[in-house]
This record gives sequence, structure tokens and C-alpha cells, in this order.
Amino acid sequence: MNKKNILMYILSAALTAVFLGYVLLNLDWKILQRAFSDIHWGWLGLAFLAYLANIGLRALRFTNLIYSRQVKWVDLIPVSALHNILMYLMPAKTGDVTYIFIAKNRLDVSLTEGTSTLLAARFYDFSVVAAMLAILLPFSRNEIPAWIFKSALIFCFLIFLGTLGILAFLKFSKPTLESSSLLLNQGQQAGRLQKIRGAWNKFIAGLREIQAHGAHGKTAVITVGIWFCVYSNFYFAAQSMGLPISFYHIAIISIVMIPLTLLPLQGFANIGTHEVGWVSVLVAFNYPYETALAIATGSHFILLISVLVSGGAAFFGAQLFTLRKKP
Repeated sequence: MNKKNILMYILSAALTAVFLGYVLLNLDWKILQRAFSDIHWGWLGLAFLAYLANIGLRALRFTNLIYSRQVKWVDLIPVSALHNILMYLMPAKTGDVTYIFIAKNRLDVSLTEGTSTLLAARFYDFSVVAAMLAILLPFSRNEIPAWIFKSALIFCFLIFLGTLGILAFLKFSKPTLESSSLLLNQGQQAGRLQKIRGAWNKFIAGLREIQAHGAHGKTAVITVGIWFCVYSNFYFAAQSMGLPISFYHIAIISIVMIPLTLLPLQGFANIGTHEVGWVSVLVAFNYPYETALAIATGSHFILLISVLVSGGAAFFGAQLFTLRKKP
């Protein structure tokens, strides 16, 4: 681990402590105590199942994105489970990159292919989130504050414009002749602009392979399922605590969370980022601040448990299944 990463983790730990201190001092413990004292176990179980389904669907999506050879879905479940746990626990999206190395270690997927498939997955994530938000916006127009509605429209427009631009580029541009080894060397030796160019080339190369296999439509449908599971996990978590929140509020919160989770400095396990995103949106929808903070804190705790329990169940369950299948 280089000095830059060490410094980032130290600062992230300090930021985590600051946010925890703020929440502990300002949280209305009576609201949270009432919520957890009468927990609805059925809703809580649905929250865990939704996150478990999310892991399974992410593994299924990677089976469609990996293009060098056919990889079994069950073999990708442990990769997806570990990736989800690390992506959630580690700060500033550093956990997201772990997929590249986990896939390399467990499935012998090349670093270039791992990078291109991860970038392709994020492309589908942004496109599908924008599409789902665009569908929900007309139904909630009268309840959404004007600034949130306009910001959501701008987000959808920019993502749709970017999606159409990338698809047009795939259709009308010719494949580059740069080799995989050159792309790897760019990431290790070149300057920042060349690194960005190398990442772009990997991304486009991956999309070209996906296009060649006709997997765009299937991957998009799977991504819709992934985000429906993410929204459901949040919604079921709030319902399990008896806290009032509408399903479309979750979609708005997810949009606010996207830029927050891309910040270069944030706490471990999304501590602080989660609370800021949830509280800001809920207060904008006229929730009392104390209630909004209680919902944010309670949902964050359940999400953390969902990540660990569902992720652990998926990982060890897939491992056990694989061992039983071996002669």
C-alpha cells in the first residue's frame, strides 16, 4: 500500500470518527429506540433477501459482461459477494476496484478484462438509474421540491445524452489497435491523461465485446433488477422499523448518494455519506430533522448488517455448493 492510500485511510478514519460523534450527539434516541423495540421481522427478512438477490444479480451480470470465456454463475457469486462487502466497507470507492483483483485471483480473468467489465457495469448502472428516475418523476412531481425535481431532470438528461453518445461512438467508430499490454503499461507508467485514455479504451473495448455477443439488452434488464433490489432493501429496512418513507423517495436518495460516494474523501462503510444523503432528501420532503436522522441511522445499521449477513451467506453458500458438486 502506497503512502497516498495510507494517508487517505487515515483521513477517512478521522472523518468517520467525526461523523459518528455528530450522529451520537444529535440523534433522538427515543425515536430509534421505539423503532428497534418493535422491529418487524418479516420486513427485516425481506431486506436481507433483497440484498441477497442483489448479489446474485450482480454475479449474473458479470457472467454476461465477461467476454473471454464462459464463466458459471455460481463461480461468480463468491466474487460478487466479496466485492459487495469490500465496496461498501472501504472508503471513496476503493473497494469497487477490488473486483478486478478478486476476479483475477479466483477466476483468472485478466486485469484488462476485469477493468473493462467493471467500467461497463457502472455504465449500465448510471443509465438504468436515470431511466428508473425518469419513470418515477412524473408520478411524484407535486410532492418533490422544485430544486430536487430540476436537479433530477438535469441528471437524467446528462446521463441519457452520455449514453446516446457512447452508443453512437460504438456504432460509428472503428476499434483501436492498442494491445492489452500497452493498456496495462499506460496505467502503470503514463501520465494522468494517458491513464484516462487507457481506461476509456478498456471501457470501449469491453462494450464492443458485449455488443458483439448481443448482451446489451439482457445486461440492461439485469441491471434494472439490481437497482430494484437496492431500492427494496432500503424500503424494507425502513418498514421493518415502522418508519414512514415512500418508495420513490428511495430513488431520489440514490441519485443524491451517487455524487457523494464519488467524493475523494469519505468515511468507512459510508458513514457520514449515507446520513448526509438521506437526511438532506428527507428534510427536503418535509420530514422533521430528528425523524430523518433516525431513519438515516437506522437504515444504515440495517444496510450494514444486510451487507455482512447476505454477503457472507452468498459467499459461503456458493463455496459449499461448489464443494458438493465436485466428485
